[in-house]
Amino acid sequence: MAEFCRKCGASLADGTRFCAACGTEAAARVTASAPGQYRPLIRPRAGRIVAGVCQGIANQYAWDPAWVRVIAVLTAVFAGGLGAVAYVVLWIVVPEEPYLLPPTTTTYTSNSGT
Repeated sequence: MAEFCRKCGASLADGTRFCAACGTEAAARVTASAPGQYRPLIRPRAGRIVAGVCQGIANQYAWDPAWVRVIAVLTAVFAGGLGAVAYVVLWIVVPEEPYLLPPTTTTYTSNSGT
């Protein structure tokens, strides 16, 4: 199964610990889904430039994020702003990737020696 870096979207060789393109740990990998497998579109927290819409689309379909960004800019410029409107709509509609660890609450007590 093809594996890609979550930060830069580069293809990772099997058994690698770090991405050769950006140096990100292999633990931050995304695997391309099988053809019949459902995987929701999300905006990742790592590898985003503005809101993560292009990075999320690239991760979803195992494409290069740079090409998705180029296509988004070209449609924003040459399609009468349609690309910009689509980007903003996807920014609002597509959910953001959840945090890897749940937030914890820590209560600190003062040892002031009273």
